[in-house]
Amino acid sequence: MSLLFFKRVLANPLRVGYVVPSSPFLTRQTAKRIDFSKPRVVVELGPGEGCHTRQIVKRMTAGSQLILLELDEEFARHLKKSFAHDPRVTVLHSDALHLPETLQNLGHTHCDYIVSGLPFLVIDEPVRNKILQNIAGAMREDSRFITYQVSDQLCGHKHLFELAGREYCRLNLPPINVFEFKKAA
Repeated sequence: MSLLFFKRVLANPLRVGYVVPSSPFLTRQTAKRIDFSKPRVVVELGPGEGCHTRQIVKRMTAGSQLILLELDEEFARHLKKSFAHDPRVTVLHSDALHLPETLQNLGHTHCDYIVSGLPFLVIDEPVRNKILQNIAGAMREDSRFITYQVSDQLCGHKHLFELAGREYCRLNLPPINVFEFKKAA
């Protein structure tokens, strides 16, 4: 665990949502769900210190774009520094609630993938519902929402998402579910 991650957990444990960073097993399991056979627009909500981001960047093609929305100012500053020399990566100190405006400001109406480890279980229901509506609104028929969560709470949002795949990652602390959702018909 990095010192930055530890400091941010101590400063705001509910916002970070996890007590240790994602394991390499989880980050690979999540990133392999993204098909980079052609250029893609990928959004990562709450990338933290960038564990999943690094796995995604390794797999990205030259024409792909990764948009990182990070609410924590320290994490956002760290990500900007870490990916300053990669023109495919855009780091924004922003809230997931601003996803539609963010995409529009960057010239996109939708994205191909949304990756998120936001701790939906501890986010207040009205805020959680608005974020999930924004995620669904940013998706097309062929888009995918990939999220890692300790509970299956998001499976109950059938008006927004259909479950397209699910894996369990035992080699993470805590063991965690990786969900892949498509937009509800």
